[in-house]
Amino acid sequence: MIRCGLVLLLACGGAQHASEPPKVDTAALAAELDAEAAELATILHRDRADCPALATNLRALFARMTATFRRARDVQQDPEVAKRLTADLQRYDAVTRTRTAAMDADLTPDAPCVRDPGVRAVLMTMPTL
Repeated sequence: MIRCGLVLLLACGGAQHASEPPKVDTAALAAELDAEAAELATILHRDRADCPALATNLRALFARMTATFRRARDVQQDPEVAKRLTADLQRYDAVTRTRTAAMDADLTPDAPCVRDPGVRAVLMTMPTL
């Protein structure tokens, strides 16, 4: 009898947890995505003439960005969470435009490291959302 009660208790407890959708802090995820974009802009500007440093720092950042982008894609499977994440990301639109313009200025066709094979190889692995 005790075994049946324990099995029933475990089954009921498991069912309650399985029915609750995981909570997603979309504002925190949007902030993390923005922070990584800011770091990308910083690396491109700071290391633009130091090709080995640029390649190394981009590689490390891209590894983190890949994980963050994967989480963002995963949570967007839920349409309501996707809407919240989109709204949270829109808060960064103005700074994103400014940051993108700065990155474009740092990564021109005649930039010191743009033709460096190591940098080019890393740039080809840049994750996208």
